[in-house]
Amino acid sequence: MVAQGRGFKTNVLQVRKGFVVEINSTLSVVLKRETSVMGRGTSTVKLEVQDLLTGTKHTERYRSGDMVEVTELEEHKCQYLYRADGNVHLMDPETFDMYEVPESVLEDRQLQMLLPDMQVQLSLFQPDPDVPGKPISIKLPTQANYVVTSTLASAAQANKGTIYKNADLENGIKVQVPDFVNVGDRVVVDTEAGKYVRRA
Repeated sequence: MVAQGRGFKTNVLQVRKGFVVEINSTLSVVLKRETSVMGRGTSTVKLEVQDLLTGTKHTERYRSGDMVEVTELEEHKCQYLYRADGNVHLMDPETFDMYEVPESVLEDRQLQMLLPDMQVQLSLFQPDPDVPGKPISIKLPTQANYVVTSTLASAAQANKGTIYKNADLENGIKVQVPDFVNVGDRVVVDTEAGKYVRRA
């Protein structure tokens, strides 16, 4: 299965999880990337990939200066609806197209960060316009608002004079929030790190 869509070459250090790369004339989605620094400042890059055609997983190793062929994906702005039977259900608010995406394309923390009606970006691999696209990744907004459902007594942690305490959010995530944040408040959270940013 060779690349049929738009593509471009980039340094392997720019490759991230969710990228689709061409390796030995086959297309694979990147599941994980690790960089190891060797002697004299050189580094090697290890990509854990999954063949889009066969589903086979394998590991590819590169030097930091190597270039790889990346296939561009179809991007769709979608609305998160719900999770069921191991799938995430999305809808394109403009076309009303429905998408059923395996939960496996998201990390556990990302799944927890999902809220009904959240706007996300769905990436599809679609070399043939007559064939339904294959879901590759879901990108959450960088930050999102959540309601604080409970808090614990202030922890003995100070940062520039601010006292923090543990809090539970409506999505079940536990974060540390400043002492002035109370139950019922809405707070802005970094969806990637799962950390408090500010009060909404």
